[in-house]
Amino acid sequence: MIDLNPSYQREVVWPETKQIGLIDSIFRNFYVPPVVFAVQKDEDDEDVFICVDGKQVCTARLTSIQKFFDGQIPHRDTKTKKNFWYTTSESSKGQRLEVPDFWKEEFSKKRITCVTYRNLAPGTEREIFQRVQLGMTLTAAEKLQAISSPWAQWIGELEARHVTVDGGLSHVLQWDTKRGRDYQNIAHMVYCCDGIPKQQLLPTAQKVEKWLSRVDEPGQQFKDDIERVLKDFWLIAHRKELNEGFTKIQQRVAPVEFLFVGVLLYTLRGASLEDRAKAIHILRKSVRSEFKDIRNNSVVGKAMWKHVGDLAVNPTSSGIFGGSSSSGKGRKKRKVDYSEVDEEYRPEPVRSLGKPLKIRPRPTKT
Repeated sequence: MIDLNPSYQREVVWPETKQIGLIDSIFRNFYVPPVVFAVQKDEDDEDVFICVDGKQVCTARLTSIQKFFDGQIPHRDTKTKKNFWYTTSESSKGQRLEVPDFWKEEFSKKRITCVTYRNLAPGTEREIFQRVQLGMTLTAAEKLQAISSPWAQWIGELEARHVTVDGGLSHVLQWDTKRGRDYQNIAHMVYCCDGIPKQQLLPTAQKVEKWLSRVDEPGQQFKDDIERVLKDFWLIAHRKELNEGFTKIQQRVAPVEFLFVGVLLYTLRGASLEDRAKAIHILRKSVRSEFKDIRNNSVVGKAMWKHVGDLAVNPTSSGIFGGSSSSGKGRKKRKVDYSEVDEEYRPEPVRSLGKPLKIRPRPTKT
């Protein structure tokens, strides 16, 4: 059995021009990089071949070959620039040039090289995935997915339970989930929540990669709180009486908005669903009135943290829009103390378990 979908895989991103280029490479005996498999045993002790860069190599390449056989893509002659089709329908025979039978037989005899690894540790398998660059450079989001750690595994489980599942957040929200961006968004959100109450963190690729690589386990209370945040996120986005923060704003949810909606729900997890839904609407409308370009940068991030702080004091405050605040004119706003909404103690991240101590044996008397 071949498994094309290990958790760290990226999406298929081959355009048709690249598919046609592969067919030409095979015809002309050019070097085609091998398909890389990690072989593991299943519960029946049968070999399972896991494509280490599966969706790019196995799916994209094998699909390209199949599409050529089926007449969906042509072979393009590099000299004449003419297209030749392996299969032509009756209606297109006069319009399309067909590959001669001799070259059809030659093409069908070609072989793709496969490389297999056995008994790999999960971390080594992911490291191979990171290093196999066959056509498309990994995005920052895909690099996060390739990290092997307790926190990375947990983020992957959150993605599977709340985003990619049928009817999950990938379906009820208008947002970009391609090439690992949904995993990245959840990781950024959890990273920021992990800093509360001590820090107002702003995610960068380097900081989040370092944080996600930590070797300690996430605390159970923190895991439960994040689980609740994502469940409530889905409820608010799904229910018509609560989802004005997503339906009344035409633009799709930007990554930085997803991140800070999660932070807001985490901060307000003691408030009612109705109040949190209103707070989401206020947050998105406020930041979009301030910025034309909603990107994950320090300027937008700091503004988001300010709004989260204001909404932590009053989740339904209209003062953020420039109207009258419920606290009264001229009254000074109380600065939010995040320790009031996060009582769990969380230790500093453990970057490495270190080397085992060497103990010198005591000499024995004779």
